[in-house]
Amino acid sequence: MNAQQQANPDALEQAITPPDAGTLTAVVRAEIDGQIATARAFPRSLTAFIKSARELVAIDEETAEACIYSLPRGKDDHGNKKFITGPSARFAEVVQHCFGNNRAGGRVVAIDKDSITAQGVYHDLEKNVQVTKEVSRRILDSKGRRYNADMIGVTGNAAISIALRNAVLAGIPQALWLPIYETARLVAVGDVTTLATRRGNALLWFGKVGVSPEQIFARLDVAGEEEIGIEHLETLVGIKTAIRRGDVTPEAAFAPPHETNRGTASAPVGDLAAKLAERSTTPPTAKA
Repeated sequence: MNAQQQANPDALEQAITPPDAGTLTAVVRAEIDGQIATARAFPRSLTAFIKSARELVAIDEETAEACIYSLPRGKDDHGNKKFITGPSARFAEVVQHCFGNNRAGGRVVAIDKDSITAQGVYHDLEKNVQVTKEVSRRILDSKGRRYNADMIGVTGNAAISIALRNAVLAGIPQALWLPIYETARLVAVGDVTTLATRRGNALLWFGKVGVSPEQIFARLDVAGEEEIGIEHLETLVGIKTAIRRGDVTPEAAFAPPHETNRGTASAPVGDLAAKLAERSTTPPTAKA
């Protein structure tokens, strides 16, 4: 600050006056146009994308498990929470990174009395295609009381993560990332040759967080360990990821149902898993 500015504070205020909206719009537009031009000058290779993404999701079993997520959505006919299983936010990060020539971001756009809304945006610079997704999360506890500021912030971050994942996976064609998800699923869940070992390890892990085998059998609606199939194991891996992320507690994930009568087994496999043509999605039938 020079002597003239010290003598005249108004002059300093005028000197740091932010640019008008028109100028900011022109700057942002020029920046995006430059990114689009660069992306088209160096187009992506789909072969390289699939190869690098598969290598990343399969780098180890823990990374592959983090690519699968189970989200509680409503309840089934027996009072159990239904879990929708599919790709996680971590999987979307890998896909976005390897796909290249894109930009993405998320933010909270609204906080209401009982919910918070986040927005995720994905922009494919090479194709100049933009996708926007919004996700709302409740900010009320089971007694109808509003969360405190810290919990609202945590809920907002979780909503941003989900909205960003939805935008990325909608912006990148499913035909490209679905085989990559299948690779992650195979590494995390295994096949029939590794089923016995993997489900034993799953029961052992859940036992360490206070979940008994009986609770797992009730959640999957199976009679015992031998009836846990690959689809059931995929759901358990997704619940494991949700517990690790802190999105659900073991107690909440495996809470006893309101109704004790069990019917035919029905594995809570998500819509995405049902679209995998390479594998069977029919869960085994539970014993009476």
